[in-house]
Formats: sequence, structure tokens, C-alpha cells
Amino acid sequence: PAEVRRRVGEILLGRVLVGHALHNDLKALMLDHPRSMQRDTAKYPPFMRVTGQGKLRPRKLRDLAEERVGLTIQKEGEAHSSVDDAVAAMELYKSVRGAWELDSELNKRKN
Repeated sequence: PAEVRRRVGEILLGRVLVGHALHNDLKALMLDHPRSMQRDTAKYPPFMRVTGQGKLRPRKLRDLAEERVGLTIQKEGEAHSSVDDAVAAMELYKSVRGAWELDSELNKRKN
């Protein structure tokens, strides 16, 4: 496990990490990755839902993938596929990459 963590850490170094609810994956791997280098589809405001109190909450990857990019994943009664989830998160990111990167750049300049 330590060798795997080291290797994954090396692969991620200096790279943008795309996924959904990335904190779960990073926690499982016992890794940190700079927030500025994360593109988490669960935390991207245009992909989130607004509660009755006006707060933003994450949406399910399955619903986002179907609505935004026409992908059907996590079908009822079928095994969950981490590969399908990764493809869906990447397709979601690619569908809004320009706006997302502009937002990220503007946020870097503010901070």
C-alpha cells in the first residue's frame, strides 16, 4: 500500500485531478492534493443543487452524467463501475472546461 500511494502521488504531482467527491478517493489513498489542482464535479457550483435555504449541495454523479452529457451510469441492479464513474466525471469536466478554468484562474488571482 505505501508503494502504491507513493506511485500515485508521483503521477499526480503537478497535474489536475478530475473526479466526483474527490475527498473520498484521496482519503482512501491517504493522499493530499492541492485544491487548486482539483476539479471536483461534486463541488462545482453550476453542477450543484440549491436547497430551500439557498445552500449549495452536491448532486449525484449518476444524475449529472445523464442530464449534462447523456451518459447512463450506476444502473439499478448492476455492479458499480469506477471506470464508468471516472469517464462520466471527465466528460462533465470537459463539457464546461473553459468556464471552469476561467473561474479557477479568477479565484487564484483573488486569493
